[in-house]
Amino acid sequence: MEIHPNVYLIQSIFGGRNLFQYLFVGDKVVLIDTGIAETPEKIIFPYMDRLKISPDRLALAVTTHPDADHQGGNDAIKRYAPGAWLSCGEADRALVEDPRTLFDLRYNYMQEEHEVGFGLEMLPLAGQRRRMDVTFSGGETIGLADDWALDVLHVPGHSHGHLALYDPKHKAVYASDALHGRGCPKADGSMGIPVTYYYVDVYLSTLRYFESLDIDVFYSGHFPAMHGDEIRNFISECRQTVELFDRVILREFGRHPEGLKLEQLIDAVANAVGDWPRDTWILAMFAVKGHLDRLEQQGKIRPIADARPGKWQLA
Repeated sequence: MEIHPNVYLIQSIFGGRNLFQYLFVGDKVVLIDTGIAETPEKIIFPYMDRLKISPDRLALAVTTHPDADHQGGNDAIKRYAPGAWLSCGEADRALVEDPRTLFDLRYNYMQEEHEVGFGLEMLPLAGQRRRMDVTFSGGETIGLADDWALDVLHVPGHSHGHLALYDPKHKAVYASDALHGRGCPKADGSMGIPVTYYYVDVYLSTLRYFESLDIDVFYSGHFPAMHGDEIRNFISECRQTVELFDRVILREFGRHPEGLKLEQLIDAVANAVGDWPRDTWILAMFAVKGHLDRLEQQGKIRPIADARPGKWQLA
């Protein structure tokens, strides 16, 4: 679907949710995100073929952050368009380049201490290892034509190096998974999965950063496009969700002086939110652990020595 002149939204369904990539066609052709391993062959390249754009015109594919459904197609992109450069945020390079590192250091790093994680069942969705040709840290510009360029934004929180692209010509931002609201919807509009930000303070900084930008339309990796008050309300909902997590977690510690495990706190937060599907609650491990790390740094909670699985209690 053409959403602006020479800007196309490419849509598929993954896990019941929309999965979006964005294609910019100027003197250079630029792609935002590559989906899961099969997305380029089944979705992206057939879409480009309908536009009569051959794969060899693709100059750059930007992986906005390390997740299987945003980086999994990198190997296929390079195989079908060997002249295209693969790119991501500098701080995320190791996770984006190597799917096994993604699973070990992002999806399963809490398994040993807290007995929560994804396992390796979904590893094939993340594709094959591929070296990045270039990385970004924010502040760069990607030229599309003489009068058209994209600004690269560093918007951490969901990951250290999360990128967004801003199109000043159309006052549009392509934020992928930088913001989370109170959870990500399914394609039918019902609730799909929990929020999955991790680094709470920088996530809040990213909210303020988006509020400072001149944005007419906000595009993401899974949410429908937003305009005007919808954007402001969405950012407000993101902030309210952070505040809810803090209130619920501290309340639960007050009720349980003996301490609580991560899984118990995930359940408490999920029940407070109320509409995350039960089989997705585990995904809240990222945000809950991020809040616990922050509360520990603030001196409000402390880990209980030698507890396995790990537990915390009020300081």
